[in-house]
Amino acid sequence: MKKVLLGTTALLGAGLVASPAFAADGIKLGLGGFFKTAYMATFDDDSEGEAGNEHNTDGFFSDAEVHFTGSTVLDNGLEIGARIELEGENANDQIDEAWVYFSGGFGEVRIGSQDDALGKLCLLPPGGTANFSAFSPSEWGANTLTTNSACSGVAGDAQKILYISPSFAGFQLGISYTPTAGAEDQTPADRGGPHTGMHVNVADESRHDVAAYLSYSYEGDGWGLSAGAGGAWEGHVERTKPGPDRNEASNYQAALNFTFGNFAIGGAFEYYHNALDQGPNDIDAWVAGGGISYTIDAWTVGAQYTHGDADDDGASNASDQQDRVALTGNYAMGPGINVDAELAYTWTDTSNGGTGHFADDASGLDNYDAFEIGIGTAITF
Repeated sequence: MKKVLLGTTALLGAGLVASPAFAADGIKLGLGGFFKTAYMATFDDDSEGEAGNEHNTDGFFSDAEVHFTGSTVLDNGLEIGARIELEGENANDQIDEAWVYFSGGFGEVRIGSQDDALGKLCLLPPGGTANFSAFSPSEWGANTLTTNSACSGVAGDAQKILYISPSFAGFQLGISYTPTAGAEDQTPADRGGPHTGMHVNVADESRHDVAAYLSYSYEGDGWGLSAGAGGAWEGHVERTKPGPDRNEASNYQAALNFTFGNFAIGGAFEYYHNALDQGPNDIDAWVAGGGISYTIDAWTVGAQYTHGDADDDGASNASDQQDRVALTGNYAMGPGINVDAELAYTWTDTSNGGTGHFADDASGLDNYDAFEIGIGTAITF
């Protein structure tokens, strides 16, 4: 897989050298992005030792990015562009994603900081909104350690190469290669100033990661279908010295959605192998769920349900389950301007002490329930 990606890049470079091309205009960056904000209230288990203890009942939460994008088309038809995503609020990584791309009849090649092919291209069921869902929403009010994500790769916004093929009879393939999963910038952790040398191999961090995702779409007479399946694999994990080692993780995801006029329905599944495999813990996890939606004029109503299950096959033989159901509504006030709302209920159950994978309770002795109400806005520009 690594050789295929390197070969694709080499062919692209050779083509550019062999056929010099020019653009009438250079690349000029324009502005875009989004601003999502929501008010949420959560009523949950908040007594001493419970996940909601010492957590506030309500709050305002925002997620915003400013996108700088630009492109130009050479006289040979090759499109070249760049995209930089700036976080709209303080964040550990103030630049979310940043990459350049080359697009043409061969497809599109992106190089830079971005999600892997699975995380970038995977499908989710209908029924969610910009702020709320039962899978991995922008806003999640329940006080749990993790959401029921069914659309996650193994390498996040790290420096990588991503290839997206053209669509052939509805099929489209994405493939990515990540040299170092924790390398979002160009500077090794133990050096300052300009880039010198390769990234440092950090304990528990993976490298040489590969991901692939294949999608299919079809538009019939009054109905449509979209499907996708793929996987992501850590190539090697740097061992800890001293300390327990962990095995390489791998994720596998599949989704299938149907539309019938204004009605949509679908489901998704993701399996996490070695989700937390370190020391006495040997944890595999999976998340499955579905959703429906109905659109009439500017209104869309939806419902989603997810179930997450994490099992420790190590010393404790413990398990955690997390379920979530969400009812959502969205009103399109105008182009790029939406108001959305939710009613959601989340509950977690543990057995044999639990692993704490879903519930924010280190002891894992108590189950947890949370009911949340949310209303928000989502603006794209």
